[in-house]
Amino acid sequence: MTERIDHARIAQENLNVVGSRPMLPEVAAVTATAALVHATLALAEQQRIANLIDIYVTEGSAESGFIAKGFDFGYMADQIREGLGL
Repeated sequence: MTERIDHARIAQENLNVVGSRPMLPEVAAVTATAALVHATLALAEQQRIANLIDIYVTEGSAESGFIAKGFDFGYMADQIREGLGL
């Protein structure tokens, strides 16, 4: 698996650059847009982790709307731990 990208950190770094020094409006706009993109990706990653936890906790029951015949829940637990930084 590829190395995890910390989108929240990148978004914050981009926002810090925009507010830290004078720059052309075009550069500021591109940097702020990059921050927005990374913030959105960070939110998507958090939602993915929440969905994995929901499925894992309910173990594929009808409550989660997921039928998991023969699914490897050990792999899912690994994904949750990695996503939470555990």
